[in-house]
Amino acid sequence: MTFGFFGKFIGALALMTTAASAQDRITLQVGYSPGGSYDMNARLAAQHLGRFLPGNPEIIVENVPGAGSLLLARQIIAGSNEDGATMATVSSALALYPVFQPDSDDFSPDDVHYIASMSNVASYCVTLKTSEYDTVDALLNSPDAKVGATGRSSTTYTYPAALRGALGGQFEIVTGFKGGNEVLLAMERGEVDARCGIGINTIMRLGMLETHNMIAELAPEPTNEMEGPVFALDLAPDEETRAAMRLVFGPSGIHHPVVVSASTPPELVEQLRDAFVAMGQDAQFIEDNEAQNRYMTIMRGDLVEQEIEALLNAPAEVRDLARSFVQ
Repeated sequence: MTFGFFGKFIGALALMTTAASAQDRITLQVGYSPGGSYDMNARLAAQHLGRFLPGNPEIIVENVPGAGSLLLARQIIAGSNEDGATMATVSSALALYPVFQPDSDDFSPDDVHYIASMSNVASYCVTLKTSEYDTVDALLNSPDAKVGATGRSSTTYTYPAALRGALGGQFEIVTGFKGGNEVLLAMERGEVDARCGIGINTIMRLGMLETHNMIAELAPEPTNEMEGPVFALDLAPDEETRAAMRLVFGPSGIHHPVVVSASTPPELVEQLRDAFVAMGQDAQFIEDNEAQNRYMTIMRGDLVEQEIEALLNAPAEVRDLARSFVQ
């Protein structure tokens, strides 16, 4: 009797462990529409990540656009993920949500586990070659200019908002687009004049150096990825403004983050983190990454969380000024 009971218990435990560590399928959800950088990076990761996880699971990409990925982030927080079968890639700007929206409980980095970030490139403000706004000064000084954005929790909003707030810009920010591709299409139709918060991966993939003006680089430090765009922090009138702008642009170092629900067991969090790191070092992944101009650089999730903690621990006066810029 005793042996039979414990035999059944051990067998059940083994089944539970197998289910938890060797999924047949894992869903990687994307908080934006298909075709943008978040979607494209997720799809490249999905082609390779399963090779570094127990059971070699299939990775399925699912788009869940809305509110600059805040919709998906809230779904991840509310959902259960005890089997580790769901991941999501959401806006890097959400890391600063407690700074920008201190009275809101919509999102906090503590609500999730960060598995990895997939990029650390700068972002840029771009306009069409045919646009009258061919410099950042022209964009800043025009009350008629419109910058397209997905949602207020996205870098497509927080980055131009900081540019406008810090430098006395007059342009309007139009939100509600499902993804970056929709903003670019709106530019071609003349509905908006600029997009800010676009990375070099999208710029190079779409051949935008020939068709668009690169008018400003938005990053905490100059990257020297290309010649031409003005480094936005160099326009800051004083060190206090520069520090606040640097905080807003800080998430560029942990761009395209991947998160899971806080309910995900710690051993599965570590397993997923290790898989992303192994993928980033894999020769086949590196070859595809370069061939597709993805510029993907993997940072392990615990290091991402350290970067976020440093941003959130910026001096109170810097956080307050940064918040005033993006309101």
